[in-house]
Amino acid sequence: MTRVALAPICLLLALPAAAQSAPDFAHASARADAQREHRRAETSKYADAWAAFNNAQHLDERDGCYFKAEGELTQVLEIDAAGRVVGYYADRDNGRSQCWRATYLGVVFPKPPFAPYWHTLVMH
Repeated sequence: MTRVALAPICLLLALPAAAQSAPDFAHASARADAQREHRRAETSKYADAWAAFNNAQHLDERDGCYFKAEGELTQVLEIDAAGRVVGYYADRDNGRSQCWRATYLGVVFPKPPFAPYWHTLVMH
């Protein structure tokens, strides 16, 4: 009986480890900017691998997100050491950002050179 009661508690304790680590878009964007500035070579190389995977999977087109709203949208993805998108931040909340949040959260990309890795996407 005790084991059954502990299972939900263990699950609740594990949740924060997978939660977003920045409180909002401004903080995530600042982290992405600092990462590009201080780790330019690693960031540039990984960005190419990330784009190749994203384009091969057609992730940005998969769910029709481009047509959910108009205007430019800047997004920052937080990627963990395994390559999993664990955080999603956008500069606005609309149909496009909500759609891409659902598309990208949980996707496993190639492993980044360090974690968390902050990847910025600007969608037009």
